[in-house]
Amino acid sequence: MTEYRVGICSWTDPSLIKEGEFYPARSMSAEERLRYYAAAFDTVEVDSSYYALPSARNAALWVERTPPGFLFNVKAYSLMTGHHPRADALPADLRAMVPAAPKTTRRGEIDRAVFPPEALDRCFALFREALRPLAEAGRLGYILFQLAPWIRFSEGTLAYLETLSDRLPGWTVAVEFRDRSWIPGHATEVFDTLAKAKVATVCVDAPDTPNAIPRVLEATTDSAILRLHGRNAAGWLAQLHGDEPAVQEKYDYLYSDDELVELIQDARVLGAKARRVFIVFNNNNRDYPAQNALAMRRLLGQPASNFPALKADWRSRRAARKDLLPGVDP
Repeated sequence: MTEYRVGICSWTDPSLIKEGEFYPARSMSAEERLRYYAAAFDTVEVDSSYYALPSARNAALWVERTPPGFLFNVKAYSLMTGHHPRADALPADLRAMVPAAPKTTRRGEIDRAVFPPEALDRCFALFREALRPLAEAGRLGYILFQLAPWIRFSEGTLAYLETLSDRLPGWTVAVEFRDRSWIPGHATEVFDTLAKAKVATVCVDAPDTPNAIPRVLEATTDSAILRLHGRNAAGWLAQLHGDEPAVQEKYDYLYSDDELVELIQDARVLGAKARRVFIVFNNNNRDYPAQNALAMRRLLGQPASNFPALKADWRSRRAARKDLLPGVDP
């Protein structure tokens, strides 16, 4: 029987916290937010690991703050996916491998071309060590390699993707392509290669723009990932035309009930090919991803939390603590 996991791409997304529609209070601590989120869903994606390598300490805390069986899906660090890493978040081990005044992008990121090959090897070692607490607790879902949008199909990059399962042994690795030269351009070769390398491919739902990857329902391992970016064509086209829309502007989209029913059918198709299907919402504005993920759980026949009741219970417990600890804001 296929297992379906539904969640969102970040429980700490600024718009999700700012609006105050999903969480009971903006003043919640990091621990409180994660515990509250995990009371509603059984999986989540960690996006912060793309910007900076995570720490083993944080990974251990994530295990402590979530119930048994809860799975974390972790985004690979920028240097591992063809992006340019942020200078202020570069680990000391990697900083020592680049020139004192390295070439930078217009955003101030360190150009990936300045890193020697051994920097990537060290990056994988640091990444494995940081996520060891999650792996040892059986709490890793998949590692997401979301390739940079300028990474076009090449035999060299395909060969690199073939190595991912060996570099992260025992972990589920998934690749999301963002240029049509991969899919549909070389879809058959790409899918065949990933299947042999035991690397999952991500099926995306996104606006129908000139550079968008089509939604191809393929599973190359026993884990399939359906990643839903919303259908805000205006936001995607703005970025394509050289603008820099904020995350909440690009991904501002709330799926309708009819669209969710359509996507459920896609998930079922993937479920016929895979043992586990992740359905992850990345339509990050307000509480839209949480709303849609909750509705998706209902459509799948899964238990769906009553958010008003959850909020009321949390506020009641916070108020009780205030009685014991004067000065705590409920």
